Amino acid sequence: MYNFGVPATLKAWIDQVCRAGVSFRYTENGPEGLLAGKSADIVITTGGAPLGSPVDFVSGYLKQVFAFIGIEDVNIFGADQMNVDAQASVARAQAQIEQIYPAVTAREVA
Repeated sequence: MYNFGVPATLKAWIDQVCRAGVSFRYTENGPEGLLAGKSADIVITTGGAPLGSPVDFVSGYLKQVFAFIGIEDVNIFGADQMNVDAQASVARAQAQIEQIYPAVTAREVA
């Protein structure tokens, strides 16, 4: 999270991925994502803002972007508040990942 939003390079990636006729199409009922059946894992880091707080504009935005292109199965792993307690933040993120992917060890994530 950079100043409550996504970094410019991530926004540029989103602009390249969200392409009419490639990852979504327009229908008479509005846009339809073309990447249904796929999943996405997102790791979000922040310096001080907690994910899920009123100042977290990133997780909802990224979920919306992926839903727009048809990816509804999205896992968000938070390594938030790194400037508060980086070790605890990374440990929480690793625990979240291991809960979804039990075969992944902490060493593989680090």
